[in-house]
Amino acid sequence: MTYEQLIGFLETRIGYTLTQGKEISGAIDQALAKEFPDPLAAEILLALYRGNQCQSPSDGVDRARSFEGLAQLRLRSQADDADPQLFRRVLKLSQELDNAFDQESIRQRSSQ
Repeated sequence: MTYEQLIGFLETRIGYTLTQGKEISGAIDQALAKEFPDPLAAEILLALYRGNQCQSPSDGVDRARSFEGLAQLRLRSQADDADPQLFRRVLKLSQELDNAFDQESIRQRSSQ
């Protein structure tokens, strides 16, 4: 699965938009320039992009690197003083991230 496919999957499942309706490359560029309108979405986009060492949205991603990239956000969301909404959003994100890789694995097995 590519970075772009992963973001597309997550956007249909997590209940909020990560790209704000922008092309994925434009969203990444805005997030890198710290000009993205949604700080949480920007953090997620960049954490997954950097965690997977992507150079473009068409680069491949994997489960371990994706979760590794989100580690700081996940820890922050689980802190005792964390905002409950942040906790719920990051929990849903983590569940759907896992689901994305499960679905990809099933798809790959069935195409063999």
